[in-house]
Amino acid sequence: NSLYKEKRDLLLNGIKDLYEVPPSGGAFYLFPKAPGGNASEFVEKAIKNKLLIIPGKTFSQKDTNFRISFAAKNEVILKGVEVLRNIAK
Repeated sequence: NSLYKEKRDLLLNGIKDLYEVPPSGGAFYLFPKAPGGNASEFVEKAIKNKLLIIPGKTFSQKDTNFRISFAAKNEVILKGVEVLRNIAK
C-alpha cells in the first residue's frame, strides 16, 4: 500500500541518521536499535516524553530494539520523529 510506504518513509527518513534501523519486512512498524543498547530504559524515556513505543523484549529475547508503529496520521508520526530525535542526543 502506497499510503503505508509514505508513512514508513516519513518515519524512517526522520530517524535513520540517529538510529540503526533494520529493513522493514512489510509490516506497519519499524524496529530500531535503542541508543545505549537498553530498550527498556529507552522506552521509559520515550514515554516520559509522551511517545508510546514498545520494548523489543516483548517480541524477542533481546532488549536492544524497540517497536514503533507508523500506522498513524502524518502529524503524529512527525511528533514521534521529533521526540525520537530529541531523546537520541
